[in-house]
Amino acid sequence: MTGDTSVYLEFTPPDRPAAGWTGSDLLVGTSLIVLLVALFMPWFSGSEQLGGNGAARVFGSADGPSAHGYVWFVFALTIIALIVLVARDAISRVPGNVPSPEQILLVATGLALLLTILAAVIKPSSGLDVVGQTLQLSPSMPAVSIGWSYGGFVAIAAAAVAFIAAFRAAGPLGSGRGVARAVRQPGATA
Repeated sequence: MTGDTSVYLEFTPPDRPAAGWTGSDLLVGTSLIVLLVALFMPWFSGSEQLGGNGAARVFGSADGPSAHGYVWFVFALTIIALIVLVARDAISRVPGNVPSPEQILLVATGLALLLTILAAVIKPSSGLDVVGQTLQLSPSMPAVSIGWSYGGFVAIAAAAVAFIAAFRAAGPLGSGRGVARAVRQPGATA
């Protein structure tokens, strides 16, 4: 074989080079993946004391979606944000007046952060009637205590990092499109 011929196909570069992923894009993408994983970690832990002497205790935990159903919106927003990250160049070429990919990322990560904070702060109810500051328990009713676990804190941290990185990457939130401005012609009346 000579140097002019090869068994391998020659790579032809695309018409327009891809912009590639910046460091903030990698940070947003990584924190979104961590958020997806953290949604299914234990967010709340609880213990139930059976009987009056406290001899038998039952422990359990709940992840975000099982404790609060609206955490599935965080899951959907995270998937949407990951799709926008991957398809950013295609979204930028869509004709019409659509939001820029940076705006979509900022809104999706901001809503995910807000819902994640709400879901982590609000403990699920234990099913007990609370009267004032004291619990009304009958002797046959078990004592239940619910506390926080590590999954909610990991989810808040990941959502906050994703939002801050998306906010810094967005810069000034213009539409990202060339908008035609109305220019007044000299001598024209309004």
